[in-house]
Amino acid sequence: MKPTRVFAVASLFLITLPAIAYEPGREFSAEAVVNTREGRNRMQVTFIINRYTPVEELQNLAGVLENSGQFGLLSVLKGRRDGQLRMGVINSPIALVVVEEQGREYRYLFLTPRRIQVDEEMLGKESLDYPFGIAEFEVDRFGRGEGRLHVAAALSIDADGHVEIDDYDGVDGTIERIKQIR
Repeated sequence: MKPTRVFAVASLFLITLPAIAYEPGREFSAEAVVNTREGRNRMQVTFIINRYTPVEELQNLAGVLENSGQFGLLSVLKGRRDGQLRMGVINSPIALVVVEEQGREYRYLFLTPRRIQVDEEMLGKESLDYPFGIAEFEVDRFGRGEGRLHVAAALSIDADGHVEIDDYDGVDGTIERIKQIR
């Protein structure tokens, strides 16, 4: 599998933002679009942020990942509630919320400690090596944007806190019509 994205978090600290900068959002509504073998599924989703994951935590998690692999990281993240993902009537905990300032935009990465259930039965056994669900998107200063949904993914974190996503070859999707609520 080839890594699909590099997500830099070097500018996570909001203290360094200019006085005119705006704060990153805490809640977003959107539409998730996932292609499955049965066709295209659309579902309203809400991302709720309780706390952002600092770079230092990501650097510590990089050590866990290096020493214990994906399942070591998964066990460390279980029980964390940095946010919540609502998909219809299903609420899933978000274990990590990473935000990066990019000029007048913000880039977000949300990691759930389990795959996002779309059609779990259609994924093969090798998909067990991809235990995370990851949503990533960029929003402009008005809180609007688009992104990608990785329903089964693995990740790596380098010493500087950069997150790289390795998407399973099965199901992948987009996040459309993102709107900041608060």
